[in-house]
Amino acid sequence: VKTAYDLKVDEQSNGAMRINLDVTLSSMHCKQVSLDVMDVSGDARLDVEASVRKQRVGSNGQIIVDSAEDARGSGVVKREPLPEGYCGDCYGAGFEGEYVASGVSSTGWQLPDLRNVEQCQRDVNDAEMMNFAREGCHIKGYLNVNKVAGNFHIAPGKSVESRGNHIHDLSAFDGLESFNFSHTIHSISFGDEFPGVVNPLDGVSRVMNASAGVYQYRMNVVPARYQYLGFNARVVESNEYTVSDHFREFDWHKQPALPGIFFFYDLSPLRVEYREERMGFFKYIATLCAVVGGVFAVSNIVDGAVYQGQRA
Repeated sequence: VKTAYDLKVDEQSNGAMRINLDVTLSSMHCKQVSLDVMDVSGDARLDVEASVRKQRVGSNGQIIVDSAEDARGSGVVKREPLPEGYCGDCYGAGFEGEYVASGVSSTGWQLPDLRNVEQCQRDVNDAEMMNFAREGCHIKGYLNVNKVAGNFHIAPGKSVESRGNHIHDLSAFDGLESFNFSHTIHSISFGDEFPGVVNPLDGVSRVMNASAGVYQYRMNVVPARYQYLGFNARVVESNEYTVSDHFREFDWHKQPALPGIFFFYDLSPLRVEYREERMGFFKYIATLCAVVGGVFAVSNIVDGAVYQGQRA
């Protein structure tokens, strides 16, 4: 069985695709960061959690199993849940409910310090925001996105959409000296695995020596189709990609920039089609005869050379 390939125009430019990711941040607490995804069509999902799991990582690199005792040790304050129907102060935004950040951002106002907002105090904890325990975060899961150009990023603070702008609130990090986004990318792929696929970001590791910075990975995604042969015959719709990366460091106390890890992706209009092929019977016979004929031809040449040498 051999694999042949063709290059064709991708007629399935609409629809969705899956992004699989497995990344570990070595020096950022899970509560410090959010994972957001957005594209050029205007679709945006903030702080994705439904299909992504965050696990705390200790300073020794081991996964921390959350428990009530562990929560107390990390400085998390246990608070009683809000009473049913409770609203609380709307901080002049004129909305109802406990979602202060989204309500205030919808007005276009600047977000208040969430540590001083009654409804948000259950979500903001100084021990976690300052990462006193020097924990990391393991982020693993998948994202279902539209087949258009877009990006997903891991960045600090609570993210909100305000009048078409994507904003990360960093007020909870007052006093924090640095955002260390050193990381290891265990795996990033677009779609299902298939034989021969290479994901160039797998195993990439970056160490940040600056107080803050932004990592940018720009990926060109090429749709791929792999057709299996035999008893396992099926067609796998997937993708391959190439990547270039860039890092920019800055002082986040002086420059109004957002640190983090950004993955930008764009799709190629072409598709690579792979298919497994088995040699036909008659072609097999012809190839076998050619091999046998070649063996005899070489044997005759060698025999003739030896005979002439003996006569000389």
